[in-house]
Amino acid sequence: MPETRAPETGKYALPPKLRRFEGPIAGFRARFSAWFDLLVRDFGVVRLVWKNRKQYGPTGWRSNQPMPWDIAWAARKGIRSILNVRHDAPNHGGHALAREKAEALGLTYDTLVDIPVFSRMAPPREHLLAIAERLKTMPRPMLVHCKSGADRAGFIAAFDRIVTQGATVRAAKDELSLRHLHIRSSRAGILDAVFEAYLAAHPDEAKPFLDWVREDYDADALMAGFKAKSFADFVDRFVLRHE
Repeated sequence: MPETRAPETGKYALPPKLRRFEGPIAGFRARFSAWFDLLVRDFGVVRLVWKNRKQYGPTGWRSNQPMPWDIAWAARKGIRSILNVRHDAPNHGGHALAREKAEALGLTYDTLVDIPVFSRMAPPREHLLAIAERLKTMPRPMLVHCKSGADRAGFIAAFDRIVTQGATVRAAKDELSLRHLHIRSSRAGILDAVFEAYLAAHPDEAKPFLDWVREDYDADALMAGFKAKSFADFVDRFVLRHE
């Protein structure tokens, strides 16, 4: 799929100081820059051994930011597509390296840069509906990842289970769990709140989740009513360094 760059202006613009790698990988200096960004600026050295990886059903896997050899592993497992859900994906060396490897192995590689998901913001209604359509088009099995594999990857994995695998919201929301270092009492808990709001309105899940999103979901009201615990947020942002 064609390259999609992070927005330069508007609500989802990336601050200039965070535009760390412009790519493409062309020559030794650019490749060195991509690896330096992945391993040092992005704390990828931790992910050399810690993958935070799990299969979440017959058609989906989730993980943290993959190394090129993780893309090769995915291909050997029969995974056919990679979905990078980091909202600023094109500005990271890991994106360029993973994309390069995926394309070399014939895997579909895509991002949600045009319909971003943030770990500390309730996704707008139109984004959820657009993401649902995107998920339906991804070749399967699919690997979805963010930076740490805790928040955004967990949310999209849960959403994917509901949209394409027919899972209940009550079962799917468990993808957002401490097992993957998701801390629901931090500001990342706003992602849990999306599913909890649906279950509060429809505990029997009689109304299809996407119908509820179209007709009743209110991201602004959810944000206004959500309160994180400061210590949990400190751990999430500055100890675990989640985006």
